[in-house]
Amino acid sequence: MGYFPFFMELEGKCGVIVGGGNVAARKVERLLSFGPDLTVIAPDIEACVKTQGKLLQEGAAASLQFEERAFRLEDLEHADFVIAATDDTVLNGEIADCCKARRIPVNVVDDREKCTFFFPALIKEGPLTIGISTDGKSPFAASWVRRELEGSLPEELGSVIDLLGQIRPAVMEQEVEENDRKELFGRLFSYCLDCMEKGESVTVEELTDLLKAGLLKTDV
Repeated sequence: MGYFPFFMELEGKCGVIVGGGNVAARKVERLLSFGPDLTVIAPDIEACVKTQGKLLQEGAAASLQFEERAFRLEDLEHADFVIAATDDTVLNGEIADCCKARRIPVNVVDDREKCTFFFPALIKEGPLTIGISTDGKSPFAASWVRRELEGSLPEELGSVIDLLGQIRPAVMEQEVEENDRKELFGRLFSYCLDCMEKGESVTVEELTDLLKAGLLKTDV
């Protein structure tokens, strides 16, 4: 049937990562920019994992804690999601079974049958997030698609999306009909892309003036 790609708010969510090696480090690196409160648990947490904590910017929404000890079942009590990333397949399986019994989403590294969610190959630029999944069947293929897509996206696309987010309330107020809104958003997006391709900067004030003057009702 395949896996539906839900996009969920992770800021402030409690994530537990069991394992302290390179795989855990990669999971931490992917997650931190989305603002969760992560706890890494392992008897030996390697430097590659601890380094991720040093990369957190001051005032960042995410947090990262380390517990250098063996995993305990009570570690799941307040978890919103769990990643089993140890080199012990038996332990990983036990963690997955406990999570499923408690209806906690769990990802088990290198064991798709034990997973209730997968890590997609990610493209992240500002507010733009693209997730690519192969249902856990071929992470290599997902990474290849990610690289291909990254090379085809316009530069500064994230900045354009930020601008559109800022102007969105004005558009919603100006256009009552849904179809009119869609058309106007399309014209705004095209205008921003055209300016970007010409190397010209665009500001919210400029877009606001265009809206007020009605210049985006026709091609600009």
